[in-house]
Amino acid sequence: MPPKEREFAAKSITGGAATRYRFKLRDDDPLGLFAVIGCQIVWATPYSGQSKPIERALRDMCDAIARDPQLDGAWTGSRPDAKPEDYGSRAVPLEEFTRVVAQGIEEHNTRQGRRSEVACGRSFAEVFDASYAVAPIRKATAAQRRLWLMGAEGLRADSRGEVRLMENRYWAPWMAGIAGERVIVRLDPADLHAGVHVYSADNRYLGAAECRHKGGFPSGEDARIRARARAEWMRAENRAAAAHRKLTARELGLDLDALAPA
Repeated sequence: MPPKEREFAAKSITGGAATRYRFKLRDDDPLGLFAVIGCQIVWATPYSGQSKPIERALRDMCDAIARDPQLDGAWTGSRPDAKPEDYGSRAVPLEEFTRVVAQGIEEHNTRQGRRSEVACGRSFAEVFDASYAVAPIRKATAAQRRLWLMGAEGLRADSRGEVRLMENRYWAPWMAGIAGERVIVRLDPADLHAGVHVYSADNRYLGAAECRHKGGFPSGEDARIRARARAEWMRAENRAAAAHRKLTARELGLDLDALAPA
């Protein structure tokens, strides 16, 4: 599965879905964002573009926008062996690029003559406006908005009610009442020092807790970088140790040969 699809199917987003078969399931796994806010998850067939209508839309927009004359010289081609002769000859300023992208998306949405079952010759924008005018509009509650862009970890509070994550410690006076209990901690992965929101195991909101001890990593990405660096270091050390053992064994064999009687 490509990286972007793996991110969309991450446990923090789709955990708890009835048809989610990735990774090992544990009883203390927190529910993913979609399950908490009541979204229905429909899995597309892998490597089947026709089962994902957005793929066709993205291809159309990509071709139209990437080949736009206003971006001439900046398009690098869709494949390493299919690059235009002038690719990379200039860089497009960000403001100009965003303007061209906005124009391309607008043209895609307002193009007439769409032949889908719903459009029947209308543009996608017209179909959306007609549906939006009569469909009930659901809006996220404050409790649901608190979950957006938040990661989740299942932890157990210690004897004081304190929870620890990546060497940071979180606590608030009310947490004395959850000492020893399993809880779900939701936090901003990009700012682990900003505090956390604590939920019960059955996903009831309990309260917020500040970071009382900022002794660990400031973000999840920092922790991953350190973990990768440590893993690389350990692999290098293991290779060096293996080479040393081989060399030592060979030297021992030569010494024994020298001491052996004729």
